[in-house]
Amino acid sequence: MVTYAVIEINSTFIEMKIYEKKENGYRILEKVTEDINLFKEVKDGNEISLEKMRKMCDILKKMDNLSRDYGVIDKKVIFSEFFRSITNFPMVLDQIKLKANLAVDNIDLSEKTYYSIKKLIHLEKDIFSKKESRLFFNLKSFSSGVYLFYKGELSINEHINLGTEKLYLILEENNINSKKAFDFICDYMESYVEFIRRDVGRKVIKKLILEGELEEKLLKIVFGKKDLKNLTLTELKDKLKSLQEHSYNEISTKYKCSVPIAKLMVISISLIISFSDYFEIKEIKFLDFNIKDLCALEKFYPEIRHSFEETLWKITLDSIIDLGEKFDFDRDHSEFVKKIGIKLLDKLKGFHSLGLKDYKYFIIAAYLHDIGKAIDFENHSKHSAYILENTTIFGLNKDMIEKIVFIVKAHTSNTKLESLYNYGFKGEELIKLLKIIAIIKIATSLDRGKKQRLCNEKIHLDKNDLIIEMDTDEDFYMEKSSFEKQSKLFKYLFDLDIELKINRRFGE
Repeated sequence: MVTYAVIEINSTFIEMKIYEKKENGYRILEKVTEDINLFKEVKDGNEISLEKMRKMCDILKKMDNLSRDYGVIDKKVIFSEFFRSITNFPMVLDQIKLKANLAVDNIDLSEKTYYSIKKLIHLEKDIFSKKESRLFFNLKSFSSGVYLFYKGELSINEHINLGTEKLYLILEENNINSKKAFDFICDYMESYVEFIRRDVGRKVIKKLILEGELEEKLLKIVFGKKDLKNLTLTELKDKLKSLQEHSYNEISTKYKCSVPIAKLMVISISLIISFSDYFEIKEIKFLDFNIKDLCALEKFYPEIRHSFEETLWKITLDSIIDLGEKFDFDRDHSEFVKKIGIKLLDKLKGFHSLGLKDYKYFIIAAYLHDIGKAIDFENHSKHSAYILENTTIFGLNKDMIEKIVFIVKAHTSNTKLESLYNYGFKGEELIKLLKIIAIIKIATSLDRGKKQRLCNEKIHLDKNDLIIEMDTDEDFYMEKSSFEKQSKLFKYLFDLDIELKINRRFGE
């Protein structure tokens, strides 16, 4: 029997699921949920007390022991986005490691988003249908993702600083009661999503798809045994009217939950309704499939994970090209740089240890290295980096963006090698990035005039010599001159001589 356990630590509960691998899927052997209610404590000080840490560790030890009873050897522990705001989070991790003897995966916001889109792809098989238009509202604690899938493509990919628990803090500060909560949230939300509404324009959105683990827990308290997948907008509105007739204390008593949970219930329902109304969407659907289930599916079936990754990489590439088009990038030049660079990397596999993720960094940099020219030609690499640092790109987290920014900043001929050691990257990671920079310098130099004058590239590796042979029927002085300047870093990092041979069809 192949088993696996996933434990998620949230602001209000700790939940473990134990899975058994089955043909084409899995079976849930055990599901255990323990209330922890960290949210009420943290809102007053941004720290988790030692008492709460001890309680958390005790719960985790019990869950670990239970998982062992099922023969679980491999398990995964993940935190929700809520913990991003905890100032003593490193100590929490240390306590869990020491007292519960568990390793923890701290999944950041972009990875959470990645998992959420995987869930969407897995459950909504026709999400990329050209006939469908769906808005995906990925609710989180302090920020949320908004994604519009329109006519087979991801046409909007935005993060807004608005989440259920953030609204809780704001309502607390302003002493907003249950009766006034909806109107307050409508007004507050509009300021965060107005720019998305402009991007949506006249597009008609047929369905709003909702995902949020906390929201799912809250709605299950309110609606009891009802299957949330069948929940309608009308039912949500009727429930909100009912809740508005009572104080938070009365709601707490009625549903046998704490007052903070009662407030979060009202906020959750209000946010979903106000969002639907603002975008004039009549149909809603909840994704009843959490991250733990997806972790198990990918663990048992690596080929499913691979399929997800291929689809998500395509979405990332589409987002990158969309960004390039916003800044009027030269698509032909970018494709040329990408093609030459990939060929060089493949030919040089014995001279670098770059993996798939590193290849992706190169491809993204190949597309976006010149977007800063829309702002200023002379300092375009600096402006390209600034745009990247201040843009949300689907599938890329902060660490990935930092690496791509580093490559983009360094791709020009006036970059000195010694300056590249001052960016904070060290060891093998630095060498990998420097080798990507060396390759992109070579590739861009071969299209210095942005007219793809050189073509029919043939790359030969002969002992310590790399020879790039290309054809042209045009003047190539600009490319040859740039190549001589840009090849210095390559020679140093790869310890190879590099030569450009140009076959002039009509004689040099």
